[in-house]
Amino acid sequence: MAVTSSTRLAPATAKAAQVLTPEAARHVEQHRRDIQHALSADGLGERLLVVIGPCSIHDTATAMDYAARLAAAAEKHADELLVAMRVYIEKPRTTVGWKGLVHDPDLTQSQDSDLQKGLQVSRDIMLRVAELGLPVVTEMLSPLVIPFLDDVLSLGVIGARTTESQTHRELASDVPFPVGFKNGTDGSLGVAIDAIKASERQHTLLSVAEDGGLVQRVSQGNPDTFVVLRGGKAGPNYSPEHVKQAEEAMTKAGRPVRLVVDCSHGNSSKDYRNQGKVAASVAQQFADGAPIAGLMIESNIRPGRQDIPACGLSGLEYGVSVTDGCVGWEETETILEQLANSVKTRRAGAEVTVQEVEVEEEELEVEARNTVVEVVQARDTRRSSFHQLIEKIRPAITTMEIPLYAVE
Repeated sequence: MAVTSSTRLAPATAKAAQVLTPEAARHVEQHRRDIQHALSADGLGERLLVVIGPCSIHDTATAMDYAARLAAAAEKHADELLVAMRVYIEKPRTTVGWKGLVHDPDLTQSQDSDLQKGLQVSRDIMLRVAELGLPVVTEMLSPLVIPFLDDVLSLGVIGARTTESQTHRELASDVPFPVGFKNGTDGSLGVAIDAIKASERQHTLLSVAEDGGLVQRVSQGNPDTFVVLRGGKAGPNYSPEHVKQAEEAMTKAGRPVRLVVDCSHGNSSKDYRNQGKVAASVAQQFADGAPIAGLMIESNIRPGRQDIPACGLSGLEYGVSVTDGCVGWEETETILEQLANSVKTRRAGAEVTVQEVEVEEEELEVEARNTVVEVVQARDTRRSSFHQLIEKIRPAITTMEIPLYAVE
């Protein structure tokens, strides 16, 4: 077995070298609470969770350019949207390929890449994104990597290839932030619902300690897990019918209905140009009151994708994805505007419903008062008639020496 590096890596060392500032830490804690609320029954419909950003991060300059734009857009739509940035630093591969920034920060696609540098660059980007006030989201692919980043993450996602993995279910049960499980690559929901059930429970697991050693620990269980509808081999699963089926499946399983729609992958038929259509459908469903808590979009500064050239990072076109194709920034702004409008529409409908209920309650109250008046009047009428009868028969009763109180 070849060892390319013997450098000891420890989460505590990484966190001490690249410190999460107190202000950023407050952002992270608030973002976690905000996302928990958006996923809850009480929060559903108040704001739409939008997890958006590059398919994968491949360099700092592009990532921070995108983050600055997104932070401004997030502030613009803050009343309607809870915007979180994808900072994906690992990529699962069906066969082989670039495995992500944390494993290969220089895009050499060689076996002797610098993992320590990858961790440093990845953590630096996440810290800077958090300092901009954006929630940081990443795919939880390697259980060994997450301990180096868990303090800065506001949301985690388990991909379709690993939703069935017991190791990843245990990992989800051990982190202090919400986690989404994607449906299986075949489109099945059962594996994601099973993953939610498993991650809600406590588990005894092996984990990387802060000093870099391996420890056995008991997880707390994660109450804030949800299903991500991402489509599959059978086709997309974002339609109203699919959302209804997912709602029924979660209810039948005794789980809270927490649904997020992935606009990419199987739902876009792996064509980034279809993401806008999926987002438009989600926006309409949300406006109509569907139990959708959020959606995920792959977006970058420029649309499309590119292959990594032999020269690596220096040969890339700026702002274009090196993995899955993404919508560009111009379309991103359009989609965010559309989503914000869907929230306004839903709220307006809810206000009308509340007004209708209030009017109905007032009508019922008036009807109840009228009924009470009628009952009282009827009682008084009967009582008056009774007393009139008593007065008529009083002489006879007196003659018969019957106590009047016995009659009354």
